[in-house]
This record gives sequence, C-alpha cells and structure tokens, in this order.
Amino acid sequence: MMLDKVIAAASAQAVRRVWIVSDLQQQYPQRATHCMTRAVDDFLSLRMPCDAVCYLGDAVEGHDPGFLMEMARMQQEQLSRVQAPVYYVLGNHDFDYFAYHERTLSGMRLPFWEFVRPLPQWHTQETLSDLYYTADLGEFALCFLTDHADAAGRWYTTHGEIRGDSTLYPYTRDDYRAVMAQVAGLKKPVITLSHYAFAGGNRAAPLYDQFLPLPDNVRMHFYGHAHIGDAVWAGKDCHRKIAAVDGQPVIQVDVASLENYRGSAIRSVLLEWYAAGEIGVLFRNHTLRCWDDCLLTRPGDGLRAGEAAT
Repeated sequence: MMLDKVIAAASAQAVRRVWIVSDLQQQYPQRATHCMTRAVDDFLSLRMPCDAVCYLGDAVEGHDPGFLMEMARMQQEQLSRVQAPVYYVLGNHDFDYFAYHERTLSGMRLPFWEFVRPLPQWHTQETLSDLYYTADLGEFALCFLTDHADAAGRWYTTHGEIRGDSTLYPYTRDDYRAVMAQVAGLKKPVITLSHYAFAGGNRAAPLYDQFLPLPDNVRMHFYGHAHIGDAVWAGKDCHRKIAAVDGQPVIQVDVASLENYRGSAIRSVLLEWYAAGEIGVLFRNHTLRCWDDCLLTRPGDGLRAGEAAT
C-alpha cells in the first residue's frame, strides 16, 4: 500500500522516534491485558526502536485496589519489553481511587502513580504538586504538562478544572506563564504532551488556557482524554485526530486510546524526528495492525523566530 511505502521511506531517515500512548483506561484486568498486549505486540512487530515511550495518563480506571495493582504490574511487564524510558503524566482516571475512598484516606493516594514512580524505567513528576516536567532528547525536548494535586488531598486537578478546595490552589496565571517561559528558555524545539488538549483540540482543558499563547519553540502538542470514535464524550469531533491550537499555527494531535471498548480501535502514535527538523506523525491502528494516517511537517510550520508570544 502507498501509505506503508511512504512511512517506510520516511522512517528510514528518522534520527529520533517516540512512541506515544494514552488511555488504556479499563476497570477489568482481562480487558486491560488484552488491549495492552495487543498494542505492545504490534509495536514490537514494526521493528522501529524508540528513544522514549510517552504515556499520557489514564492507565487505569476504577477504585478496586486489587484490580488496580494487577493492571499496574501487567503494564510494567508489558512496557519492559520496549527498550526505552517511559514518561508518565497523570490523567483524570488516575484519581478514581482517591475520589471513591476520599473519606477514609488521610491524604492523596494514586495507586498506579505510586507503583510506577520508583521503577527505574519509568519517569514522572517529582512531586504530586508539580505542574510539569521536561526531558531532553538532544535535537528537541519534551515538556510534560500533568494533572497535579495537594499531597494532603485538599485539592487536585482533573478535566482542566480544580477539585476540592479551590481556595487552596497555589497556582495563578503567572505560574502557568512561568512554565512557558521555562520552555522558551530551553532554546531548542519543544514537543509538549499532556492528558488534555489546548483550546482548539478535543475536550480541551480550561486551566490550560493559562499556558497560552505558546512560545515560538513549541513545535507540536500531543494529548489523550478524547478517545477517537467515542461520540458520547468527544461529540461531533470524535474522529478528529489533528487540530490547531486556537489562535496559533501549532498542531495538536489526539493519540487516544489504547482501548477499543469506548474508542473505535486500540490506537497509538509514533513521532519521528528527521535530520533537517521535519516531524512525522504516524497513526497506528493496533486492532487492525495497520497504519491509519500519517502527517509530515517541515521545520517552518508553526511560529517562527521573532514571533514569540508574550
């Protein structure tokens, strides 16, 4: 097929490759195991080594502690087959356990995050209250924007909103803008990643409006949360994978989901970086074991030097 030939030709020129996944989001271990195993088996069959796996939240769903630990161990085992560091950001379903058991807990508890945080292969925010963290891949950097919480459980964020006692939330627009100043200060191209979209994407997070406008070195944004094909939650845009950030020529890509119970397929995305700074976004359908789409962009797409937002 033509799409396979195009992707094969482009991939031969890749200098960096990142596998981006999101929203396994199953309450039942058997379903979670089926979806994750299918995705990892198919990814490994491609023989396309990656420099990082970026996991954009909602690895689990529900509040049964036994099920949560079974699914956490399964995902550790499956992703250990991929010889690359795993970067994880929190999503709204990571808070299911706390939301259900809040009255009996003495502080914030996130079973999946607590399980993977000490693992050598896995990387995540240093503290629950962190807004973001970064990783340097040489030619470009990754900036992960994550849900965050008070360790005492007095407040936390999901769906781009503040839960609990919002009067105790410590961050203002100035703090969100300071994150973007840090991104600009990296002095290299940056890919941002989160569980949520910026304005203009599917199921965008209201809190993320405070990050905008993005600095000129942000090349692209990747997010989950809106499962492709899920009309109940994603509405009329449930099949839209590519959009722009409102008011800016910055592409944002929906990678969800790693499940085919709400979504229409087990899906993920590969980001390829080529020598001249072009980016390839490859949409993989693990259910059918095929490529669905691809996007190739040149270095000049997006904001250019001298057009930095203030």
